[in-house]
Amino acid sequence: MKSKAPLVMMEQMVMILVFALAAALCLRAFVLSDSMSKESERRDRAVLLCENLAEDVKNSAGSMQKEYAALAADGASQSDPILYYYDGKGRRTEGPAVYRLEVEPVEVEEGLAPYLGKAVVRALDEESGKELFNLEFAWQR
Repeated sequence: MKSKAPLVMMEQMVMILVFALAAALCLRAFVLSDSMSKESERRDRAVLLCENLAEDVKNSAGSMQKEYAALAADGASQSDPILYYYDGKGRRTEGPAVYRLEVEPVEVEEGLAPYLGKAVVRALDEESGKELFNLEFAWQR
C-alpha cells in the first residue's frame, strides 16, 4: 500500500498559496480604503471651511472692505480673489497651510445688483493645487 503523505503535503501547499493570495488582496483593499478615507476627510473639512467662510461673508453683509484694502496695497483689484489659508485642523494660519480658500465676487443681474450680493468660495489643496470644493452663495444687502 502506498503512502498518501505526498498528496496531503501537496494539498496543504495549495491551501497555503490560496490563503496567501487572499491575504495579499485583503491587504491591498485595506491600504486603498485608508487613502480613500483620508481624501474624504480632506474634502469634508474643505466643505466645512467653505460653508463657515461663506457664513462669515454673509454675516458681514458682504462687506470685505478690509480684505480688499489689503489686496489694493499689494496692487490687486477688487475682482481678484481674497485668499485665506488654513492648517490641517481648520484653523486660519499665516504659516504653512494645507487649504487655500479663495473668495471671489460674482456679477449679479443688473436689476438685482443694489439688493443682492453674490460670491463664490473655492477650497484648494495647497500642495497639489487641486480644487476640493466650491460654493456659490448670495446675501441680501
